[in-house]
Amino acid sequence: MKTKNTTVALLSAGLVGLLPALAAADWSDDLMMDVRFNYAITSDVGGSDQDVGDDNEIVTFNGDGIEGDSGFGFAVGKRFDDLSVSLAYETMGVTYDLSGSVQADGDVFLSGTESDFDVDTFMLEVDYTQQINESLNWTMLAGVGQTTFDFSANGTRIPAANGTTTIVGNVADNSDTSIRFGAGLGYKLSETTTLLTMVQYTNYGTAELKVGAGAALTTTSVDVEATELSVRVKFDF
Repeated sequence: MKTKNTTVALLSAGLVGLLPALAAADWSDDLMMDVRFNYAITSDVGGSDQDVGDDNEIVTFNGDGIEGDSGFGFAVGKRFDDLSVSLAYETMGVTYDLSGSVQADGDVFLSGTESDFDVDTFMLEVDYTQQINESLNWTMLAGVGQTTFDFSANGTRIPAANGTTTIVGNVADNSDTSIRFGAGLGYKLSETTTLLTMVQYTNYGTAELKVGAGAALTTTSVDVEATELSVRVKFDF
């Protein structure tokens, strides 16, 4: 968490440093937009459980997280020579897998232990692009934003050895700061259109899976982060 907080502070300071250039920019030209598709290649699983000291407390988080999930989005922004600044909106419906996680009493979650929720993100991105030749370029980017984790009732499934499945969860949403780093190659389709393929690391923050209400409310926090393949079609105006 300290590492993420430091990264957010550094990215925020860098973006603040761009504000004078953004304020003085001519917003009538050098505009851009993109549409994008993101796919989680791998996902790091982790978290914490409120049920500290309880036999049901999760002491080891395992599973595939959001691996294999995908989403889409779009962005609008402006170019400053080799730099571009854009604001993106992305949405992704995920099934967070916790299979193999271990409770304090030694019980292990069976395959199919998972929670469904939506991941909606606003991300401010800065990218740096250099030409390789007339058709190809390479790009590096960094971003910081905010993610909302949108839950629905009974979105978490916990199968048991006897074949039954416990379904729990409530609709309490939460938000967290998100960060992103990426790099990739672009191929020029036309004078105004580029196909960009990237590998990016995105830490969307911590989703809070809540069960019960009032005094019986418990929260299991899970880290939502992934290495993603991002395919974008960029348009210059």
